[in-house]
Amino acid sequence: MDIIYIALVVVAVTMAGLSWIIFTGEKTTSNKIFSLFILSCGLWSIGIFSFEFTNSIQIGLIASNFNYFIAFMIAGSFLIFSYTFPGQKKIKYWQVIAVYTPAIISVFGTSIFSHLILTEIYYSSTGVKLTTVNVPVYMVYAVIYITYILVTYLNLFRSYLAATESSVKIQLRYILIGTLVQFIIAMYFDLILPIFDYTYVWIGPLMGLIFVYVIVYAVYKHHLLNTEILTAELLMVGLWIFIGIRTIRYANSSELATNTALFTISIIIGIFLIRSFRRENNIRKRLSDLNLHLSQKVAEQTADIQRAFETEKKARRDLEKLNDSKNQFIMITQHHLRAPTTTIDRELEDMQRGAYGQITPEMKTSITDARVASERLSHIIDDFLKIAALKPGASMLNISRQSLLPAIDDILGELKLDIARLRLCVDYPHNAADWPDLPLDHAKMREILLIVIENAVKYNRDRGSIDISTRSRTGMFEISIKNSGIGIDCDEIIKIGSAVCYRGDSARSQNPTGMGIGLSVVKAIVRAHHGTFSITSSGKGKGALAVIALPLKQAFGGINDDAMSHEP
Repeated sequence: MDIIYIALVVVAVTMAGLSWIIFTGEKTTSNKIFSLFILSCGLWSIGIFSFEFTNSIQIGLIASNFNYFIAFMIAGSFLIFSYTFPGQKKIKYWQVIAVYTPAIISVFGTSIFSHLILTEIYYSSTGVKLTTVNVPVYMVYAVIYITYILVTYLNLFRSYLAATESSVKIQLRYILIGTLVQFIIAMYFDLILPIFDYTYVWIGPLMGLIFVYVIVYAVYKHHLLNTEILTAELLMVGLWIFIGIRTIRYANSSELATNTALFTISIIIGIFLIRSFRRENNIRKRLSDLNLHLSQKVAEQTADIQRAFETEKKARRDLEKLNDSKNQFIMITQHHLRAPTTTIDRELEDMQRGAYGQITPEMKTSITDARVASERLSHIIDDFLKIAALKPGASMLNISRQSLLPAIDDILGELKLDIARLRLCVDYPHNAADWPDLPLDHAKMREILLIVIENAVKYNRDRGSIDISTRSRTGMFEISIKNSGIGIDCDEIIKIGSAVCYRGDSARSQNPTGMGIGLSVVKAIVRAHHGTFSITSSGKGKGALAVIALPLKQAFGGINDDAMSHEP
C-alpha cells in the first residue's frame, strides 16, 4: 500500500501546484473555475489518502464524508466550467449557488448524520477495511452526480457544434475526447463499485490526475486559457513533487533534515522564478497588445483618411463640372446679350442726336430713360462676367507695387454726384504716407474698392457720413470703410459674401435692382491677394464697417490665379 499512499500524495501536491499556477495566471472566469476544479481534485486525493491511511474508524468516516462533499465540488466546478468555456463568459451568482447547493447540503447532512451515506466501516478477518453504504441515499447522490456530468458534456458538445473557428473546435475536441474515458473509469471505481466494494476508491484520484493533465495539455498546446509560461511552471511543480517524495521516503533523520531544507528552498526559489516569468510575460504581452492596438488605430485612421480623400476628390470633380457648366452658360448668355444691348444703345444714341428726324421733348425724355435702362442692362451683363471671374484660374492677377490713394481719389470723384445728392460727409487720409505701396493688381483692387465704397454711399442715409481709415499691423495693411447707413442684421452678416447673389431685406428695399454679387467678388479678389475681408454691424439703422486687409509684402514669392480657388 505504500506505493498507493505515495501516489495519492503526489496527486494532491501536483493538483495543488497546478491550481495555484492557473489561479495566479490570467484573471478570467474560466481560469478561476478551472483552478477550483483542480484544487477539488487535489483535496479528493487527500480525502482518499486519509481514509486509506488511518486505522481509526471515526477518522475514516469523516474522511469518507469529506470525499462525497468534494465529489459534488468537482462535478459542480466542471459544470460551471462548461458554461464559461470557451471565451470569457460570465455566470450569475445565483447560478453558482444553485450548482453548489448539493455540496452544501452534503456538508450539513453528514455533519448532523455522520452515517448518512456510509452506515458502517469495519475490518475483515484479514485486516481489509470494508464499508456498508446507505443505498437509497447513495443512489440520490449518484443520480445528482451523473446528471451534473451529463449536462457538462452536453454543454461542451453544444459549444463544439456552435463553434465557427477551427481553433476553438480543436480545443473543445481535446476536452471532450481526452477527458471522457478518464471520467468513466473514475466513476466506475468511485461511484458504482463502492456500492459493492470500497477497496479500489484510490483509483479515482489517479484518473483525476490524468483527466486534469489532458486539459492542461490542451491549454499548453492550443493556448485555451492564455497561460504562455505553463511549461516552466509545470517543470517547477515536478521538481517540488520529486523533492517532496524524497522527503517522505527518508532513511534517517539527517536525510530528512536535508531533504526538508532542499524542499523549502526549492519552493521559495520556484515561487520567485515563476513570479519573474509571469512579470516578464505580462510586460511582453502588454507591449504586444499596445503594438497591435496602435497598428489597428493607424490602419483605421489611414482608411478613414483615404475614404475622406476619395470623397473630397469626387466632390472636387463634381464641383469643377458644375463650375464649367455655370461658366459656359454665363459666357453664352453674355455673348448673346452683349451684341443686342450694344445695338440698342447705339440706336438710342442716334435717335437722341436727331439722326432719324427731329424729336420732341417727350420723346427725348423717353429716349433718355431707355438709355438709362440700357446702361443698367449693360451693368447686369458686366455682373455676369464678374461671376465668371470667380472660377479658379479664370484670370491672372497683374501684380505690381502701387499705392491705393489714387484709386480712392478716382472712386470718390466718380461717385461725387451720388455723394452730393445724399449730402454725405466723406473723410479719408490724404497723406501719401498713410497709403504705402502694396503688391496688388491695381485694376481689380480699384474694382473692389469701388464696390465697397459705392455700397457705403448707396445704402447710406441722407446727411450721413463715410469714414475711410488705414493702419498697418502684423505685416498687413488695413483699409476700414465705415458708414452711417441702414446697417445689417446680425443673422445676415454671415450670409453676406458667403453665397453669390445673397442680399438682405434692407438692401433689397433700398436698392431693388442690385444682384447681390458685389461682396462675393470683393471677398474672392481679396483672398486671391492673400488678404481678408470682413463686415460688421451693430444692427439695423446703425451703419456698417467693412475692413479690407492686404499683405504689406508679396506672399509666397508671387500671386497668381491659383489664389482665386479660395471660395468666399
